[in-house]
Amino acid sequence: MIQLLLIVYTLIAAWVSYYLLTHQARRFLIFDPTRNPAVKTTARVGGSCMLLVAIGSAVTIFTQSTVWIAIVLAAGCLVMMAIGLVLLSFMQI
Repeated sequence: MIQLLLIVYTLIAAWVSYYLLTHQARRFLIFDPTRNPAVKTTARVGGSCMLLVAIGSAVTIFTQSTVWIAIVLAAGCLVMMAIGLVLLSFMQI
């Protein structure tokens, strides 16, 4: 069962990484990276970090080490929280 959940988690992390990396030069959600270069940097760094998490998660599917699974899941949570908090500072309502 944990393998199935890790596969789903890997796919979600890879999709988030793809989304952030491909939206560095166009609007996404309410953010415009063309007007604010810091949003572009946030998308690049966040997307790269999520790509590393997705790769790490894919590796843990095969290794089945409980410690590494916990580390990868915690890292993914921390990276997504950091991306959300940084992007929150750019919200203009």
